[in-house]
Amino acid sequence: MTLKQGLSQDIINCFLNTDEHAETITYTPKGSTAKEIKAIVNRRRVEPASEDSSRSLYREVEIIIANDPVHGVTSVNKGQDEVSLPEVIGGPAISWVVVDILNQDEGAWQLLLQK
Repeated sequence: MTLKQGLSQDIINCFLNTDEHAETITYTPKGSTAKEIKAIVNRRRVEPASEDSSRSLYREVEIIIANDPVHGVTSVNKGQDEVSLPEVIGGPAISWVVVDILNQDEGAWQLLLQK
């Protein structure tokens, strides 16, 4: 097993374990069927990347999901894919849109979502 293969398995089996860090969300790629996957959801107040640094963004969250055809997704359509997850833990799920890819490697996607 290569390091990259090991990273992919660690993302799925350790980090995206709902008994540890992750929760179940619903991911709907544009034009495809919704599927439940595991994600690490960061609900903190996200700081903007632009020069208007005095503001913070309340209507955004970050998620980390597997870069995997079974346990996650293998492609992301910015502005078109939708994610359903609660705004607060234990709350009702609401719809979010993937607005940016913050990071991506062989094991995972880090995505920015907006309501």
